Amino acid sequence: MTLIETVAEMERRLGAGDWQAGAAFFTPDVRYRVGARPPVIGVDGIRGYMEHQAQSVRWVGHTLCWQIEEDETALIEVISHFERVGDGARIDLPCTDIYRFRNGKIHDWRVYADLAVIEAG
Repeated sequence: MTLIETVAEMERRLGAGDWQAGAAFFTPDVRYRVGARPPVIGVDGIRGYMEHQAQSVRWVGHTLCWQIEEDETALIEVISHFERVGDGARIDLPCTDIYRFRNGKIHDWRVYADLAVIEAG
């Protein structure tokens, strides 16, 4: 599997709520950072962040804009699609993710997006 295929499969597993299978895609000390927020560490940190975010918005997928991989890094640009929990409003958020791998597993995941549009709701 290529790095980009690995990321797609990880997203599929996490999107389905299969955290046990999803955990296999990460190193135990994976670092996850979204925007300017402090990073979280480990799969439990990622899960906690995503579950907290799901109280405000529900991720409904994304539109791929661009992707590339080189050495142990994959960069993926998307428009992420969310639905605000409070009123069902659709939010389209430009986003670039950088995934750094170590020994075939994601050990650093950075999400570059302007979260103000999500947090404003």
